[in-house]
Amino acid sequence: MFHIVLLAAATASAAAVPHFQAARVASPPVIDGKLDDSAWAAAPASSAFTEKFPNDGRAPAEKTTMRIVYDDDALYVAFECQQTKAQVVDRLTRRDRLVESDWVSFAVDTRHDGKSAFDFIVNAGGALIDGLRFNDTDYSADWDENWEARTSKSPAGWTAEIRIPFRILRFDAEPIQSWGMEARRYVSKRQETDEWAFIPRSTAGEVSHYGRLEGLAGIHPSTSLELRPFVVGKMQRRDAGTGTLANGIDFTGSVGLDLKWHPTQSLTLDSAINPDFAQVEADQVVLNLTNVETYYPEKRQFFLEGVDTFATPLQLLYTRRIGRNVASPALRSSAPFAEQLVDLPTPGTIYAATKLTGRLGDRWTIGTLQALTAPNNVDVQLADGTHQKRLVDPLTNFGVFRLRRDLGKNAHIGITATGVTRGEPTGRYPISPADGTAPNGQLCPDGTIVAIGSRCFSDAYVGAIDWRWRSPSGDYVTGGQVVGSELQRGPPRPVPDGTVIQPGDLGKGLFTYVAREGGSPWLWYSDFTYNDRKLDYNDLGFNRNANVLFGYANIEYRTLEPHWKTLETHTRVEAWGGDDIRGLNVARGADLVTFGKLSNFWRYYAELDLKGDRFDNREVGDGTALERRGLYGAEASISSDATKLVSFSLRGRPQHILDGGFNLYLDGGVLFRVLPRLDLELLPSLTYNHGEPRYVTAGAAPGDLIFGKLDAKSVGAVLRATYTFVPRLTLQTYGQLFLASGHYFAFSQFQTDPAGPRPAIRVDSLTPGPAPPTNPDFTRGVLNLNVVLRWEYRLGSLLYLVYTRSQSPSVSLVPGDRGTLDLGAVRKAPATDVVLVKLSYWWG
Repeated sequence: MFHIVLLAAATASAAAVPHFQAARVASPPVIDGKLDDSAWAAAPASSAFTEKFPNDGRAPAEKTTMRIVYDDDALYVAFECQQTKAQVVDRLTRRDRLVESDWVSFAVDTRHDGKSAFDFIVNAGGALIDGLRFNDTDYSADWDENWEARTSKSPAGWTAEIRIPFRILRFDAEPIQSWGMEARRYVSKRQETDEWAFIPRSTAGEVSHYGRLEGLAGIHPSTSLELRPFVVGKMQRRDAGTGTLANGIDFTGSVGLDLKWHPTQSLTLDSAINPDFAQVEADQVVLNLTNVETYYPEKRQFFLEGVDTFATPLQLLYTRRIGRNVASPALRSSAPFAEQLVDLPTPGTIYAATKLTGRLGDRWTIGTLQALTAPNNVDVQLADGTHQKRLVDPLTNFGVFRLRRDLGKNAHIGITATGVTRGEPTGRYPISPADGTAPNGQLCPDGTIVAIGSRCFSDAYVGAIDWRWRSPSGDYVTGGQVVGSELQRGPPRPVPDGTVIQPGDLGKGLFTYVAREGGSPWLWYSDFTYNDRKLDYNDLGFNRNANVLFGYANIEYRTLEPHWKTLETHTRVEAWGGDDIRGLNVARGADLVTFGKLSNFWRYYAELDLKGDRFDNREVGDGTALERRGLYGAEASISSDATKLVSFSLRGRPQHILDGGFNLYLDGGVLFRVLPRLDLELLPSLTYNHGEPRYVTAGAAPGDLIFGKLDAKSVGAVLRATYTFVPRLTLQTYGQLFLASGHYFAFSQFQTDPAGPRPAIRVDSLTPGPAPPTNPDFTRGVLNLNVVLRWEYRLGSLLYLVYTRSQSPSVSLVPGDRGTLDLGAVRKAPATDVVLVKLSYWWG
């Protein structure tokens, strides 16, 4: 009886899956947005769309008709969107930028695995967006390919035509193809989303619920070769700054090549020789008062593509490490070896990078990445006025290998291995004198002293196994990852929590989670992290903190049906806690969160925070832990109706620290859609941190530590403007004004035993102490600009004209100066201006 019930349920589910029969045409339609070609006249059509939001499961307010045809080269999709009850919002913008507008999307699961799909979106103004879906529910908008779409308006609404070349899709050679398929339409003025294969919002899963596209007969996989050579010309002007001497104007140029090849239909090889990414928007400057590095998202297209293949629960691949920005090297300062930096280091040059991604058979997915970066040198002026090259980062090879095995339709297991191997010429480092005459070792770029002839950098290797399983219903999911790391052939590596990782030490870690993601109204999630003291995969990955046992859990109640003034609501309770390996409390807290969307299309978020007393074992840098007192606070944000010509968002987060300190974070944004072709976005921000004790410096006596209460402020604004002449010709402007300051007061001290174990210092144990001999205050100010004219003058071929202004934010303070917000710091900080022209040509 039980088997009969299961069979009946499966049959009902299969019957509910919509099917579409594509038609072959001898003469393909012209892609102009108008459905007046003969190919569309006899094409099969479907209007079976269902409203998903805001009214789950209802009939759409207006009709959408979809048609699909194909020939030997491409798939053609047409949408006819009836729209007389709401204004068509057809804003123009650059490619791959989603703005509030009407749009249609078409997704195909060409591997018919129920987990991955190619997604194509065109808005009513003709702007294109493409992306990849993977792991059923994950999405990346970083995949880019060459395809076409055009739109057209009419009194009855608007229409769209899409051409998707088969060469950009990955599918096996079969007499007749059967692919997963989904189509969606979004109506901006009603915030309405309609689906062809209806997936209720309470259902977990995405690609696994797609309908079927049938009848694609006689099409063949492509293994085409695509080349994109480019040339770059650059003019640079620099100011001399505090600690640097270079100034004036210089001219440089370079050539490079991007290559894409499909050795088989299921594998894609991407290569870049001497790539250039100067057109990429600059990173936003922030005030980071933590002892964890700031995470910056990847923006370089070569490294963005294929993120689905390399994605794992732990971030073992953080591609910003490749061609990274490096710190200025430590210099000798005692006579007669006093040195001065001529210029700041530039991001590392990438000689070449290669990436292979795709599938091996039905169940295996493979990904490899190799990148070779050049030695990074800076000029240093010696005491006698001569210049010398100083190595700050050696020749480095980065390697990643990823292999995943699908287990049925709902699970997989994978392995990942990464390696960072450095070709380090140990004889190129300066000798550091102990008394001005006698050498005692060589000075590494990070300031450490090692034996003459020793290495300053380590090789780093990581291996991991990950897994994931989703229940047949899609509601429940669990997964995790086990990781190991090892450093080789380098000096001991000290970690701010006091750990010293010796070459050959094995670090171990574990992350696991389980969640209910579907169903209604209750959802929940929990995870557990174990990172031992020796775990370090930051040479190529990103890990905020090792030496921790950490657990997190939440439970959520949600409503998805419109009720009173709301369209949907979510209310969640969160709790977490963590200790380091020696049992020291490093995290305790709980939150009460509620957020949702209102019937006027406004969004809201509210949170109550509670954190208990805990210790920061990275504050001093040698493993000495400093107590952080508990706090309570709140966070609230609201964003207005995004369909209006002017919309805004505002977020605030005040926190009261129990010993009298106070934190405040404010940010927001205003978006002006002045014209359909132009939008302006202003993003102001403010931070204020007052009264929390922080480590300043070591005292004069061995083991003496000096602390001070910190008063830190920052204020800034980012302005973004985008003007779209036509969808393939856009002008983007990015500007950031940022001021920050820090002032230490109420100095205190603590005496430790230099030879003993590192203590955990309670705030009450600090005693009043003297100010440090050097001024610890800081003032920062920058005005950074980035202007990019982007013209796709033919399909896949681009011309960039770029202007960039960047500043080094720190301004030197003399003894007695107080760190304050100072607009004049912008004038004092040295600036670099760059004008760049980049021309590429796509052949394929």
